[in-house]
Amino acid sequence: MKNKVVPFERPAAYWAVRARRHRAPDSRGDKARLLRKALEKSGDPALALELCGIYGEMDCYTAAEKCLFHAALNGGITGEVCFQIACCAFNRGDEALAEAALDGSLRLDPDGPCSEQAQDILETYPWTYDAPLPGRARSDTLCRRARNALAAGDETQALKLAQRAWRKGKSKDAAWLLGALLPPKKGIGYLRQGLILSGGMPEGYFALADALAHLGRTEEARSALADALPRCDTLRRCEGFCLAAWRSGAEDMALELIEEKLRRMPQSVDYLRLKYLCLMRLGRKDQAGRTLEALLEIDPDDGAGLWYRRHPEGMEMDAAGGALLTALGGMVYAIPERLRRGPLNRLLHLLAMMLAGRADIPLIYRAVPPLWRRLSPAEKRALDERRSPCLTGALAAVVLLLAGKKEEAEGMLSAAPGRKRMLRQMRRLVRLSEEEQEHALRQF
Repeated sequence: MKNKVVPFERPAAYWAVRARRHRAPDSRGDKARLLRKALEKSGDPALALELCGIYGEMDCYTAAEKCLFHAALNGGITGEVCFQIACCAFNRGDEALAEAALDGSLRLDPDGPCSEQAQDILETYPWTYDAPLPGRARSDTLCRRARNALAAGDETQALKLAQRAWRKGKSKDAAWLLGALLPPKKGIGYLRQGLILSGGMPEGYFALADALAHLGRTEEARSALADALPRCDTLRRCEGFCLAAWRSGAEDMALELIEEKLRRMPQSVDYLRLKYLCLMRLGRKDQAGRTLEALLEIDPDDGAGLWYRRHPEGMEMDAAGGALLTALGGMVYAIPERLRRGPLNRLLHLLAMMLAGRADIPLIYRAVPPLWRRLSPAEKRALDERRSPCLTGALAAVVLLLAGKKEEAEGMLSAAPGRKRMLRQMRRLVRLSEEEQEHALRQF
């Protein structure tokens, strides 16, 4: 009987089967290594998506984004790819992309494996987009112009626009812009105002710590960072904290935050990379070297890690972090127009969620489109971009009135920040509704 020669090279299926035997949470690193081997053999986009999910569970978002990019290039933009893009976007702190990707996931694959979860997140996630208050539209426009001027390198024009924005409306964006553009001694007051107006967003503490450290008030800077520390809930905010701490001479506080994150997710390449940089800045080079090797064992293709290995003197944060997510976002936003929901459908969906349990969906879909058609193009754009909370509230209140829920409509009106403006909008919508009905009757 002839001896059988067992080939040394194994096919992709062999490595995939071995990987799937690792089911315990603490064996995800081994599972990722085996799946990566299977992916190298086959290039299968389905394997890339599976590996992306494993890296996501390990909080290795840069590695997950590389797998997603491979899956999108080789298998196209699918509902599952969009869902995974949303997961990465959440952890990068990009809610706008996360929302667009979840919406794209449902439109591309409404009955897919991720559809129920995507719908649940869209309806229940506490979205923190800024809804401008009445009277702040001009201030917000001036803030956008100031940021554009700053990006173009014109700090003088940016400062003038920021000052006008602050006079027009005391918003957190105007306060933070002024705080960044004015000399630290003058800007600190505006930064503190921005913190109050934002409800304590950590980005405000980072800017305040920078200004205080610039003035030599290091203890106050550390106190500002200590207030921000428990609020760093995404990778982007942790990176922002580290940058602020390094500039403030508080490298030990940055290391404290990253080690706390790694206690919960010890195999996260992104947090191991931050730990390496913290250790290098503290002069603990031996420990930093071991951290870097642990990082590259989990993801041997990590570009920043390989660069740090070749350039041990480099201690700057990876400037390309999130670049792949930006490219993936471009794919999400480039989904063909025929697959997109129009602004009216987006408004109807928003009102259906706002009035769930209080007004029937058929009534919403019957009452709102005629009113929508009578609105100006500027009002339609403002509704679609969620820049007109008064008009949105007025539409919801009118639907409640049509549903016979007068008390609930009055309750919505009394709770609105711009009550008088919303009441004017409601009266106008009721008038438009009556005119629409009269116009319909004249057709017969």
